[in-house]
Amino acid sequence: MHTNSVKHLQKTENKSFFDLSVYQFLGMFGVLESDIKKLDFYEYWCEVSRGSGMLPIMQDNGEDGDLYDENCEVIDCLIYLYDWEKFSRIYINTGN
Repeated sequence: MHTNSVKHLQKTENKSFFDLSVYQFLGMFGVLESDIKKLDFYEYWCEVSRGSGMLPIMQDNGEDGDLYDENCEVIDCLIYLYDWEKFSRIYINTGN
């Protein structure tokens, strides 16, 4: 893990397509899968986004602050901004 990376999910001031908030987590930027689930085309996105990059966001249930120990649970996924915006452009331009 990068020593300069923030271990906690941070909402940025930026927005992406479909008015989704952009987040930063461990030095990566993206949108939350839980936000995409609120969109009408979530099922379609699931079908066509196979192979897209996503980063599991873990919740530490331990006391040591380590995000990647055996006590962690995935609470959401950060969909990489590049992949989300590529999908969004294609979806807007073609309707699918």
